[in-house]
Amino acid sequence: MKTMEISTADIATAFAERGWYVMPCYPQQKTPFFPIATRGYKSASNDPQVVNKWFAKSPLLNIAIACAPSGLVVFDVDYRNGGSTDGLYTNTFTVETGDGLHLYYQATAESYPGKLRDGVDIKFNGYVVTAGSQHENGKFYEVVKDIQPAPVMGWC
Repeated sequence: MKTMEISTADIATAFAERGWYVMPCYPQQKTPFFPIATRGYKSASNDPQVVNKWFAKSPLLNIAIACAPSGLVVFDVDYRNGGSTDGLYTNTFTVETGDGLHLYYQATAESYPGKLRDGVDIKFNGYVVTAGSQHENGKFYEVVKDIQPAPVMGWC
């Protein structure tokens, strides 16, 4: 998915159509856009019409996905903090971030640790900014592997 060629409304709506809970964040930020997301990630919706309306009105907003309600756990690999994909299953839905990758997995448990190792955080209770968004460093988040999220590894 080449996100710069598709509107944020279309991208966000496509995520909602997958059943994922989507919310807006301020442009080039990870902070929830509180005029809409009044309860932070708990305001996220998987209703495509609601999501489309949010982003059609404000096309510069960043897109975030609430992980647990979406049945997702996301491994946040940050290269600047020494993160790598070594030992991780990478044949899953993947987004290139401003400085790393988000590896999306189907959540198979009710809780996860917040960190796997240095440079690899685990996002479950909360949200991740995703494709269609612009990082504070100016780079755009891009889907680099558009497949179904794989079940999370058993050792997590």
